[in-house]
This record gives sequence, C-alpha cells and structure tokens, in this order.
Amino acid sequence: MARFFIFLNILFILVATTTSLTEHNPKPKPRPKQKSHAFMLPVFKDTKTGIYYTNVTIGKPSLVVNLAVDVRGSALWFQCEEIGYNSTTYTPILCGSKGCEQTKDQCSTCYGTYGPSCRNDTCHAYLQTQMTYNSVQASLVKDDFLLSYTSQPLKLAARLPLACMSALEVVTGLPYGSQGILGLGNSSTSFVNALVSSYKIPFKVALCLPSTREHGEDNYYIDVKSIQVNGKKLSFNHELLTFNKTSHYGGTKISNIIPYTLLDTSIYKALVEAFAGKAKKRKAVYPFSDCFSYKSFGGKSLLEKEVPMISLVLGGGAKWDIYGPNSLVKVKKTVLCLAFVDAGDGPRIPVEIGGYQMENNLVEFDLDASKFSFTSSLLRHNTSCSQL
Repeated sequence: MARFFIFLNILFILVATTTSLTEHNPKPKPRPKQKSHAFMLPVFKDTKTGIYYTNVTIGKPSLVVNLAVDVRGSALWFQCEEIGYNSTTYTPILCGSKGCEQTKDQCSTCYGTYGPSCRNDTCHAYLQTQMTYNSVQASLVKDDFLLSYTSQPLKLAARLPLACMSALEVVTGLPYGSQGILGLGNSSTSFVNALVSSYKIPFKVALCLPSTREHGEDNYYIDVKSIQVNGKKLSFNHELLTFNKTSHYGGTKISNIIPYTLLDTSIYKALVEAFAGKAKKRKAVYPFSDCFSYKSFGGKSLLEKEVPMISLVLGGGAKWDIYGPNSLVKVKKTVLCLAFVDAGDGPRIPVEIGGYQMENNLVEFDLDASKFSFTSSLLRHNTSCSQL
C-alpha cells in the first residue's frame, strides 16, 4: 500500500538523490541525529479522475473521512455538516487567539445550526481550494486525529487543526466519495505544520504515489536547470526555468493534482523533437498531442532501452531520470502517447510536474534543510509504491 511519510530523519531503502529547493530560508543549524520514525497515511489513486486520495479518522465518535491529497494545499478541510461531523472532542480556534488573524470584534455571525462549522466565537479563514479554484470561508477548529506511527504506540492520537466548509462547490471535481482535501503545503493552517510544531520534528513530507487503484497557494518549487533526453540537453530559452520572486513567473513546480506534466510550448516542442526521433507517429488522443506506434519503442516493456530517458537536471548536477512508465501512456493496444501536455505560449509556470511523472517515484520535501530528495522509478528495482 502506498504511503506518505513525515519523517524525523529521512531513511531510504533505495539510494535517493538530493538537491536544493528553490525558495527557502538559509540552512538551519544541524540537528542532533535521531531515530527515524514517521507518521503514515495510505494513499490511493482514483482511476476516473487521476486524483490521489487518503482517509483519516477524526474525533469522537470516530469518523473516517476521505480526502483528496494536494501537496500545494494550505489546510485539511472537509464538508463538516454534509457528512454529519459533530465530534464531542473538537474545540474551536477562537477569534483573537493564537493562530487566528481575526480579533474578537471581527468574528462572523452564524445563523445556521449550532455546531463545529457554525459558532459565533470561531475563527474563520478564506481558503482557496487548489483543485477547484474556489475561495471559500471556513471555520477553524481542532480535534483528535488517529494516525499510524512507525514506533510505539503504533496508533497515536494527535490534536490537529481542520477547517469546516459547507459550500457544495468545494468538492466539485474530486474523486467520488471524497469530502474534502488534505493539504500538505507550508502555511499557518497546515496539517503538516501542526505536526511539526506539536512533535518538534523537521518539516519533511515524502510521497510515494501508486500507479493503480488500491482497494481497501503554498507551492513546492524545485530548481531545474535544464532538461535532457538520453543525456543531450534540449534547446530552448533556459531563462524560463528561473523563478522570479517578484512576478512569481518561471521555474518548475510540483503539482500532484494535475494528471500530466504541463510544459511551455517551446519546451514541449523541443522535448517531442528529441524524444520522438524516428518513431512512427499515430493519431493524437486527447489530451495528448503526440502519439506513436508501440513497436517504435520495443513493443514489450516501457523500461526497455528503446524508450528514451528524460532527465530533469537540477541545481548541483543531480538528475531526476524519467523512464518509460512515467513518460509514455498506453492509450490503445498498439499506441503510446507522450505523457506531457502542451500548456501554450507563456504560461506563468513553464514546467508543472504532474502526478503521472511522480508515480512509483519516492519523493521527499525537506523544508528545514531546503532539500528535495527523490528516487527514480521504483519499477527498475522490481518494486512499486503499492508494494511499500
């Protein structure tokens, strides 16, 4: 079963490559070595939407809530009233208290049914849902979460913040049965930030996204310097890869909520030219622009040597190698499509890495050390995120 981890100290079974994140504060003083432990949640893939989701157990009586996972999301939130959340262990985050920007006299008045999402003393925040692009008012509360832990006790009740929303439009486009979003971004309302603060652990988030369904705006930018195909550097304006802190244009962003990596047209064309070579073209299949005969790439396994290797070259020279299972999509028995999407000329973010390119790659964001760590495809080691 796939997991995401919040590590005390990162420990990879496979050798991981590390590079700097683009936007963080100077490196902190080294921490003393600690035994590696982790909080864990299962991650599943919804095959209809391509969105990844998890489930959490909250409050008393215990309520299991399905939540879409968003690495950019600023909070953990769900439709409290819609699913009957009325926990006896919740406490409101009060206006004027620590963690609330509103003073007591700025508290909103609620005229609905009294409960977690409707109290006149409760702090409210406007949260943008990155998946649905709606900005909705939410009530901020705290409650007990039952989380799996890699050390004793194996289950740990952690008191963490959540946001109650009532608007129906906030779940539009989410996987069927999902009632909200688990945001893993670095913000004051972040689920991860609360764990970091409560348990005095480094801010590290590791994701291993499954490629198949299992039964049972705070953004992460990485410092990509160039892109290669089979070791040859692509030709395009590499200034596009530089993030502008003033305009917020440029750079490379991680976004698991889009299914396939989006590329500026100039980068996309350069990639296609280098990747396709003499491959036999086939009719495009939406949302892809370039499709090929399966036989052009060996016709047996996407890990064969006939499939070109795409490399994201990061600061310091580290390479995130993208192999066939993450670069090609089989749309028909004999047809493969390049699993990248042309985002047009001049998008704000010229490279936005999607969930498909992250599948079966273990990646970690370490905000304390300003590091981004990764393994390339686990399939090359005869394992996968579903088997971890």
